[in-house]
Amino acid sequence: MSLPAKLLRSLPLLGSRAATTATSARAMERPVESTIRIKLEQGLAPTHLQVINESHMHAVPAGSETHFKVVVVSERFEGVPLLQRHRMVNETLKQELEASVHALSIQAKTPQQWGGKPHIDRSPACLGGSKHDQHTVIKQGTVSKD
Repeated sequence: MSLPAKLLRSLPLLGSRAATTATSARAMERPVESTIRIKLEQGLAPTHLQVINESHMHAVPAGSETHFKVVVVSERFEGVPLLQRHRMVNETLKQELEASVHALSIQAKTPQQWGGKPHIDRSPACLGGSKHDQHTVIKQGTVSKD
């Protein structure tokens, strides 16, 4: 949760209304991103969470919510192998992965790992369907073949 959201939620009545309004507005603008955030917060109780929409880096229409990176720092990952952490995230987002999310990059860390190295890895390059791939752009019909 972001620092401004935490501060808003810590304020009496007015703050909680403002936080609820901000969350509702975000959910209406970016419903998939908001659902991912809510499910990870509820399912994994993260101490740090980032949900990054990377759809703009791929050959999808503007405003799409199909490619995401999540950075999840949770005490629930203590003593859990990395592969199992990824499975926990995937299971939490099972419905989104089956329906609207095409790609999910996951960084799942313990608070100790995050505290020692609060770094977000670069997402891998798109291997097919990138808007920077001329063949994909031609297939989509956004430029002529000539």
